[in-house]
Amino acid sequence: MTQKNFHKFFTLYFIIFGIVISLFGAIISYNFQVKDIQKELDRKAKEISEIKIETILKPTIENMNNIVKSLANNEIIKEYIRTKNSDKKQELEEIFFAIANSNNAIMKAKLIDRDGQELIYVERDNKTKNILLIHEKDFQNKRDSDYFKLLSNSKKEDIYYSKLDLNMEYGKIEIPYKPTLRVAMPLIQDNQFTGTVIVNILMNNLFDAIGKSPSFDHYIIDKDQNYILHKNNQYSFNKYKNIKIDIKEDFPDGLNTIGVYIFPLKNILKNDDDALMILKTKKDYKKELIQEKINTAIFVFALTVILSLIMAFLASKTPSTLQEKLLRAHEKLNEFTSIIDKYVITATTKPDSTIVRVSSAFEKSSGYSKEELIGKPIGIIKDKERDKKIIQELWKTISNGKTWMGEIKNRNKNGEEYWLEQHIIPKMNIETNEIENYVSIGIDITTKKELEKIASIDKLTGIYNRRMLDEILQIELDVVKRHQSELSLIILDIDYFKYVNDNFGHLIGDETLKTMSSIITENLRSSDIFGRYGGEEFLIICTHTDKNSAFVLAEKLRKIIENHDFYKIGTKTISLGISSYEKNDNINSLFKKADDALYCAKNEGRNKTIIYKEKI
Repeated sequence: MTQKNFHKFFTLYFIIFGIVISLFGAIISYNFQVKDIQKELDRKAKEISEIKIETILKPTIENMNNIVKSLANNEIIKEYIRTKNSDKKQELEEIFFAIANSNNAIMKAKLIDRDGQELIYVERDNKTKNILLIHEKDFQNKRDSDYFKLLSNSKKEDIYYSKLDLNMEYGKIEIPYKPTLRVAMPLIQDNQFTGTVIVNILMNNLFDAIGKSPSFDHYIIDKDQNYILHKNNQYSFNKYKNIKIDIKEDFPDGLNTIGVYIFPLKNILKNDDDALMILKTKKDYKKELIQEKINTAIFVFALTVILSLIMAFLASKTPSTLQEKLLRAHEKLNEFTSIIDKYVITATTKPDSTIVRVSSAFEKSSGYSKEELIGKPIGIIKDKERDKKIIQELWKTISNGKTWMGEIKNRNKNGEEYWLEQHIIPKMNIETNEIENYVSIGIDITTKKELEKIASIDKLTGIYNRRMLDEILQIELDVVKRHQSELSLIILDIDYFKYVNDNFGHLIGDETLKTMSSIITENLRSSDIFGRYGGEEFLIICTHTDKNSAFVLAEKLRKIIENHDFYKIGTKTISLGISSYEKNDNINSLFKKADDALYCAKNEGRNKTIIYKEKI
């Protein structure tokens, strides 16, 4: 056999061998991936149920429980039920008014006596959404209602939940439909039922939040298999709308079948519905997963075939022809970029940020079509609240021909927020050594960011919590040490706050904390970082600020608070302590200095601002 024929034989043998191995590997890979689809669906269903039930539904219901309990345990209510004192009634009307205003989901709040007669009644207006106080002439007697009959026979102060139904007024279902849950608690004195407090919750927004996901159709059914929530809203609450629909129309193979996931809600909605949340895998989503696995198998097969060809060329051709063959192999690889296009979020822009090319995955995440994107600036998906420092660092990095990596917040076509973890790579012109364009490769991390946000915000006030403040303070300390810049802390404490809780109750105390947080937030600088450190104590991280500038800010806040008229309690004051970063300071030492200054302000009569001194 001549050398030439040997090369041909060896090349052909190597190619055939590579194709067989590639095909075998692709088939095995596909089979394993198809088996993994069910595991992926199981994981996805569990993940969505935890978000919908544990993160959204459960906290909402627990919040309503706390509101009802606080009303039932209110001493003014107990006294009014006993004495019917008109002065107390006015106070109660103000309390119910404040409670209803505290949460947009509250549709009604009532106090009912032992005979079923409404005594206090506030209601949210359908058009203006304002809370209205209902006059006595419009009061109804609820002694014949199912929930009152049940509550009036209770001997314990337990939370009661009604069935999820459609709100009724004067014996008729209210139009437009208002999905309603009633949370009530009986008032028991000397082991006798004396009345009840009840709060009606409008469930529209809650159902919107828990009733949709891209991967599953969402349903909620009661113990009689009537729909409370249906993917087609026409059939939600079909029992109350007198619409007959057999559950087999949606679940012909029953509920205990592959692709259907059941999650009991009995431990949250503790009522007679015995409700179940059902997630049913969308047909298109499962097809998409299977197609994805097929595409992956094709990609693996094609890639290994190409690699086999390259190896054959390397083994059989002379070095002079090797480069030409490698280039041809590279051209073949480009045939499979459509697979990458579908699953990788990429965009290519000119140096002036004009978009010249985007992947299909980019279209899907942004909500825009390619036609809407090409020729437009990349700022079309820009979020107005982006961190300017991050954007400046980004441009500084890529303008110098270096790759930038980081997280960026964007807005899609519908105005919805989404996050990408991005790598932005400058592509250089080899001849001129100038930047020809930028290539951005991103991963969607929106779910991760949402979970981080939940973990960093104080639930009552909506500002940063202590955990987040500690993380930010450590970052700012590192920046100060690296760049030799200024940093100050302001710790502020509400004077005699215990008096508010003891004399006005924790609801008014909570309202005071929320109002205080709002006032301070509105009067801070854009560079200041503000959060609740615990109880009635707050922390302000003042970046690029020395102690004297921090004192000016602190005094401004102190005077604004001092002159504010707080609901129910009137005026209130705060005391503030200030410390500034000095060499070798850490979080503990910086915080202790501010805390010592605050302690000094308290000792000197309160309603003061004190800057830490070595011998304070």
